[in-house]
Amino acid sequence: MSETDEAVDSKPKTWTSRYRLAIAIGSGVLALLCFWLLFNGGAAGKWIGGIGLAALVVWVFVFSTLYRRGY
Repeated sequence: MSETDEAVDSKPKTWTSRYRLAIAIGSGVLALLCFWLLFNGGAAGKWIGGIGLAALVVWVFVFSTLYRRGY
């Protein structure tokens, strides 16, 4: 085993790195749903879509901060 293999294997697997792809796919699907509600929904749908998109933007910033800090 070389030094590069040990460096790669010694990195701990946190929940942000383990579920990063699944969270990205889920966030993308939710964003599409929110956009669909925003442009095709009634009055309540537009509110739900707009608030959902705002919440997703906040979630992206929170997740990226947690990921960079190693959580």
